[in-house]
Amino acid sequence: MAHRPIPAPFRLWALAALIAALMAGGARAGTETATLTVTARVQSGCSVSGGVLDFGTYTAGQPDDVTATGRITLTNCNGTVLIELDGGSSGNVQDRSMRSGNNRLRYQLYVDNGYSRVWGTGQQGLQYMALSNSATVLVYGRIPGGQNVPAGNYSDTVNVTITF
Repeated sequence: MAHRPIPAPFRLWALAALIAALMAGGARAGTETATLTVTARVQSGCSVSGGVLDFGTYTAGQPDDVTATGRITLTNCNGTVLIELDGGSSGNVQDRSMRSGNNRLRYQLYVDNGYSRVWGTGQQGLQYMALSNSATVLVYGRIPGGQNVPAGNYSDTVNVTITF
């Protein structure tokens, strides 16, 4: 039996059929690529804790002012922090007062120990540069003398807000 060569058109057809069969199992129409953007927002752990500013004893009508110093503690803060103190129960940073029942004892909070800059909100807040993980910020308070108020325990609650 003699070998006869396979005709060229049949060879091309056989090759095309073989390629098609191979591609059919894992055939793909094409490929494309894209990107996935991965993000995270890291929030500072900066926190604030207030304290107590205790004026001690004020004698009704006394002529002299009474001053005291309180503390606010910042933790895990780095960079500039805006510290704001609201008006307390009076709602007015320019006219703060402690209360005992319906009686009021006026006082004021200041940024500085010279009692020249009232500590309030917005523009009256304190821009503080926190350089370490823990910082203590002083609050200066003054009760003006000459207030003839009834005896009692006077208090007020001032909200401290930080923006970092």
